[in-house]
Formats: sequence, C-alpha cells, structure tokens
Amino acid sequence: MNEVIEEKLKNLPESPGVYLMKNFEGKIIYVGKSINLKSRVSQYFHHSDHPPKTKAMVNSVEDFDIINVNTEVEALMLECNLIKKYRPRYNVSLKDDKMYPYVKLTAEKFPRLCITRRPVEDGSRYFGPYTNVGAMQQSLKLLRKIFPLRTCKHFHKRPCLEYHIKRCLAPCVKAIDVDNYNDLVQSVALFLDGQTQELENQLSKKMYDAAEKLDFETAAYFRNLITSVKKLSEMQIILNSKAEMLEEIPTENYLESIDELQKCLNLKIAPHRMECFDISHIQGAETVASMVVFQDGSPDKSSYRRFKIRSTEGKPDDFLSMQEVTSRRYGKCENLPDLIVIDGGIGQLNSALEIIRPLCDVPVIGLAKQFELVFIEGQSDPIEIPKDSSALKLLQRIRDEAHRFAITYHRLLRRKRNLQSVLNSIDQIGSKRRNNLLAHFKTIDKIKTATIEELQSVPSMNLAAAQNVYNYFRTVDEI
Repeated sequence: MNEVIEEKLKNLPESPGVYLMKNFEGKIIYVGKSINLKSRVSQYFHHSDHPPKTKAMVNSVEDFDIINVNTEVEALMLECNLIKKYRPRYNVSLKDDKMYPYVKLTAEKFPRLCITRRPVEDGSRYFGPYTNVGAMQQSLKLLRKIFPLRTCKHFHKRPCLEYHIKRCLAPCVKAIDVDNYNDLVQSVALFLDGQTQELENQLSKKMYDAAEKLDFETAAYFRNLITSVKKLSEMQIILNSKAEMLEEIPTENYLESIDELQKCLNLKIAPHRMECFDISHIQGAETVASMVVFQDGSPDKSSYRRFKIRSTEGKPDDFLSMQEVTSRRYGKCENLPDLIVIDGGIGQLNSALEIIRPLCDVPVIGLAKQFELVFIEGQSDPIEIPKDSSALKLLQRIRDEAHRFAITYHRLLRRKRNLQSVLNSIDQIGSKRRNNLLAHFKTIDKIKTATIEELQSVPSMNLAAAQNVYNYFRTVDEI
C-alpha cells in the first residue's frame, strides 16, 4: 500500500458510493459499490485473507477514486453503468450488456405490464431497477392476477384464453372501457411506486361509496381487492427478506466461515468444496434427490445435479433413496469434495455412510433441520455449533439450497405427470398424440394458448383431435 492510498483511506466517507480501483497506468481495473465506502474500501488493504483473484487485484492497485451517491440503489446503477463503460479486468459480471430489469407500463391506449432491461423515452412508465429478479417476477405474477391488465401485444378479433380464465378484461372486444381500464392502470402504478397505503385508501373509498349506494357486490369486490393488495405487500417483504438471508454470509468472508467450520468439525482439510444431498417426494411418489455444490462458500450451480430415484418408487424410504443417490454420485470417485453434507439426522447419515465409506474417505455429516443439530460419523450424539456462528450459517445455506433444488425438480416432475393425466382425459388423445404434444409444446401453458392450426400441425394430430384439445382448455380454468 503506497502513500497515496494510505492518505485517501483516512478521508473516506461513511456513505454510499462507488469506488474505482486503478493500476500504475491509471487504468480502471475494478469497479465496486458499497453502502459504506470507508468500511468497504479499507477492507481491501487492511485484510489479507482474500481469495486469489481479489489478492491479484489489490496487488495491482496504485490508486483509487470514489463517487458519492445518495442511496444504495443509485450506487448499484452507477456501478452497473461504469462496468459497462470501462469493462474492468477484475469485474466478471455485467460485461455482457445485461442490465437490471425494470417493470414497464406501456404508453398505449390500454397499457400493458412487461419487463425490460433497457428503459427508453417512449412515454411509458418505468419502475425499478429490481436487483432481486426472482422476487420481482413473483410479485408481478400476483399483481397481474389482482389487476388483470392485458398481456397480448396485438388485439384479436375474439377474447383469448386469458379472458376466459379471468386474467384479462378483454379490451380487445371492448369488454371494458378506457376509463375503468385506466383506473386499474393507476392502481398498478401506485403499487409499483411503493404507495400501497395510498392505493388502499383509494380502494377503501370506492368500497364505502359502493356500500352507501347499496351496491354490495361492488363493495365486496373492492374489499377483496384491498385484502389481495395487503397480502401482496406482505409477500414482497418475505421475498426480499429471503434474498437478504441468502446473502447473509458475504463472499469476501468465506475463509472465516470455512476455517470456523473446519475447527467445529475437527476436519483435517478445510472444506472449500462441499456437496449436499436432499430427498423430496410426496408419500413415495416422484421421489427425487438433489446435489448442490458450494465452492469457497458460494453456490457452484454448474456442478449441481438432480436424480430421479428408481429404487423406492411408490414406497417412501428416505434411507434407501439416500443410499441410491450417494452410490450414483460416488461410484466412480471423481472430483471428490472436501465435505459431504446429508440433509437429515443420524439415520440418514448412517445410511449414506454405508455406501460412501467403502468408496472414499471424504468426511460426511448430517444436518437435522428441526433443531439444526449436526451429526458426525461414529457419534450418536450431535455436536453443538453456536446458532449465530458463520460456520452453522454456511451449513444452513447449503442445506436450504439443496432442499430448494430438490423441491423444484419434484414439482417439475409432478406437473409433467399431471399434464400427462389431463391430456389422457381428452377424447382422441392417446399416448402417441400426448407424447407428440408434450415434445412439441414443452409446457402446459403453451398447449393451453395454442390455436387449432398450431395444434393440428403437431405430428399425428388431425383437425378433430386439435379441436378437442382447444375446446377442453377453454372449459377448464387450470390444471
């Protein structure tokens, strides 16, 4: 650390902003953001336990600049734009022209809600940016159910499926006038702008006005709308809280978590690479297993694997399922981890050890969710890891990620099975046509929204069969 850096560190503000690291040529090699510039920038030069890439970057820094902003969101957007402008060597993300998404209310006679990553001056209203994309998508999905704005880009001569399943008010056939539609648009804008209390006040006034006129059906509609808005607001808080929990252990501090975990478990080798397994099923049906991988405290999603369990189909047996998945994973003893984590208690751990131990000597532990107890090989009693320790939080993160990944796969298979069952109930749709429809459209939503001509174009389908499928999905709301 040279004198220039040392002097600048003394005068750093404790406020949000962006910092730009420069090499001896004055070239920007890294751009970062922080809610507290003094704390964040000082960490680079006052700590030595950085990952190799960070160490290489710090060793190349001869100077740095900062840009103060008012909020963390402003810092986020400025960081994004600067990375795209300078394309620094040590920034691995945001170089592919990817932007944080916005929700867009289009500037049309009957506006649409959509997602865009490139806001332009086209008269539309933009809300965002959203850094938690998953939360944004889930909230938007629910918002469309509460306020059914149109989703199609072009009007059709007759209402589409969205109208029949009550997801659109069909302005295309003038089923709603411009004024009433704009009332919905204004409600959506208030919600997206964070003015949920103002929205609730407006809806409450409409509810009381309708009640005074003895229009109880309309009053009940606004009452239900208020309830839905409150629930959606609560869900946004939950989704954002979950995102914060996933980021509870910063990547920069992974060495501290790993060192602590090594000491707690008395491991010979620090667990830089960990693999965790979880089983998911409903009463033995569609039993699946997941394997997630954490490398240096962060998910390595390219190494994730999912398994469809064959040995226990129709009869729930988590022990046997765990033995099957560990046998399939470690049968060839390739690319072994430093630690194997089993989602479960002593029973799941011992059943996995029966398979793993003859194949390799990687340490294996079990993490029981009810009381966050950690079981190790050769001990019937669990060991105690402090609830607030970064070591336990790291184990919880990988266990929860394994559970999420397993549940997602299980739901996918269950949905596919339900889809097959539904298609089987349609007249003139046998196994051949069912399989061809699934292969062609991939999802139930695409089959539901397909035209008769599109259905008829699928191999083995004819006009009568296509008409049956088309009519079926216009007489049921959903599967």
